[in-house]
Amino acid sequence: MNASDALIKTLINNGLEVVFANPGTSEMHLVAAIDRNPTVRPILGLFEGVVSGAADGYARMSGKSAANLLHLGPGLGNAFANIHNAKKAFSPMINIVGDHASYHLKHNAPLTSDLDGLAKSSSDWVKRVSSPEQITQCATDAWKAANEAPGNIATLIVPADYAWSDIEPDLPKKVELNNRKSVDKKLIEAAYKLLLKPNSMLYLGGKFLDEECLKFAGQIATKTGCRLVTDTFVSRIRRGAGLPIVQQVPYFSEMAEDFLQGTESIVFIGTKPPVSFFAYPDKKSFLSPDEAELFELCSVEENGYEALALLSELSGSPKIAHELIQPYIADVPTSGDLDIITLGPLIADIMPEESIVSDESATSSLIVTPHVLQAKPHDWLALTGGSIGQGLPLAIGASIAKPDRPVITLHGDGGAMYTVQALWTQARENLNITNIIFSNRSYEILKIELDRVQAIETGERAASMFSMDNPPIDWVNLGESMGVQGYKPKTVKEFKDVFSKSVNDSGPSLIEIEI
Repeated sequence: MNASDALIKTLINNGLEVVFANPGTSEMHLVAAIDRNPTVRPILGLFEGVVSGAADGYARMSGKSAANLLHLGPGLGNAFANIHNAKKAFSPMINIVGDHASYHLKHNAPLTSDLDGLAKSSSDWVKRVSSPEQITQCATDAWKAANEAPGNIATLIVPADYAWSDIEPDLPKKVELNNRKSVDKKLIEAAYKLLLKPNSMLYLGGKFLDEECLKFAGQIATKTGCRLVTDTFVSRIRRGAGLPIVQQVPYFSEMAEDFLQGTESIVFIGTKPPVSFFAYPDKKSFLSPDEAELFELCSVEENGYEALALLSELSGSPKIAHELIQPYIADVPTSGDLDIITLGPLIADIMPEESIVSDESATSSLIVTPHVLQAKPHDWLALTGGSIGQGLPLAIGASIAKPDRPVITLHGDGGAMYTVQALWTQARENLNITNIIFSNRSYEILKIELDRVQAIETGERAASMFSMDNPPIDWVNLGESMGVQGYKPKTVKEFKDVFSKSVNDSGPSLIEIEI
């Protein structure tokens, strides 16, 4: 058997269903192996950042890894930003990176690089195949490394000559994944006592924000009176009308300080104490109040579901207080001009139940998101690592994982240009993704940050580095050039018509909102 076939078969045996790919010459035998194994679905991304972002979205919604097929060091380098986001989201991911033939490396060909060093900087686990016969065991180890809790980045480097060799494989058995570590039961009672104190907080994160975990949290809060809080950006959270309300720590550090002020005790499950995204002159980096008692009950590697269940059992509260439940959107505009203020309620009202939202709306999220929280129950995916250009490809992976659910992307125009090639893949795969682009023709967040870091007085030259209005981007035509139907509604009625159509029709669409 060809070694590449053995590699792909090993991964399929463990549950591989999708390969997101941007291959080159060193991966041609792996491409052929994928072709010979029709149970795996190959999906082409026209840029490696699309590939890695899509694999992240797939992992968040499916709970297991896809595989990325990448070309040498430059291919892995191009994928780095969205690998970083996936790592912060604890998304399981396997990068299969082709390298030059083992005997060719010494010649330092143009594409030769420190591939191993680059892989180590972006991965939790790295292995270079050292012989053709080793390839199936390496594939098995990669699957286990990626898919063990909490979810990891595994990178397997495959020299071309080992990929094209013929071997007599002994295909390994399907790997057994270890269960999450149990929480120390002695800590549960101590945590519960802290939550009974005045001004206490139950701070959830990691993979413990699904509907069942939120209901446990709501029961705990009903009995203890604690606040329910999560991180600014989360991998995936269940939201919507009828579900417990979980507040998010604000993005800006001074707002986060105000939000947390007065809190006397915080119990953390699946996450760590919040810190400021950046350092600022005269502002705090560590955001929890100095006087607060911080209690890390459960790490991201441990069983947060179990911790919440035990706390809920200790509370003895089978119900959730009415004031902790998110209401459905009530005030929805019916006419008039469309703007950033009216948009949120409209999305919340029309968005189908079980939608998936890929959010990279940046500054627009401050106005739109509070309304969308009141939509029918849905899943929300956020920019976990802060590296922009995630939203469009993340939507691809989410749609591949859950093809029966509509996906809605909320995206700033600046970040969307980082991985705009994702629109082409959405069209090629005929995915039900509605991309809403907030077009303010600038990197608006950087204008705000320029003031916040107390930069010395600046002028037109500095402003030009944040501006995207010369020339302006025509998003409708740009999307349509890649096969994505585009719209540019100006009124409430026009938006209601095109958004309703987009989320219910097959295939992708793009709605540009000028703000």
